[in-house]
Amino acid sequence: MSIILGIDYGDKRIGLSLSDPEEKLARRFYTLINEGEEKVLEAIIEEIEKENIEKVVIGLPLGFSGESDQTRKVEKFIGILGENVTIPIIKVNEVLTSKMAQENLLNAGVKDIKGILDQEAARIILQDYLDMKNIRDIERD
Repeated sequence: MSIILGIDYGDKRIGLSLSDPEEKLARRFYTLINEGEEKVLEAIIEEIEKENIEKVVIGLPLGFSGESDQTRKVEKFIGILGENVTIPIIKVNEVLTSKMAQENLLNAGVKDIKGILDQEAARIILQDYLDMKNIRDIERD
């Protein structure tokens, strides 16, 4: 098994999450301030190397009305990341994850939601992927 990086890409902040080595649970990791593609790319590549990450799962905002400007921005970032890393990059639909993240944090009594909202969204994106992957693994057994 391996560690997987979850990413919630935003114009201002980028939430990161990590899986456990057994690929069962996702946890919040940290938030990057989006200071431009080059700096973000450098920071993510550094984490990939430091954490021995073997796969990236990134949320793709596919809303109910189809592709948006944000979808195109994320697709562009995925393309740039893909040109700079050799590990797989998996896209998952992230519809409503920010709303779910906010509800999770409010229900948990977190006071500074803004500080970890993007991390929680990245955790939800990654956990959704892990859950689906583990269901498929069970069905194959």
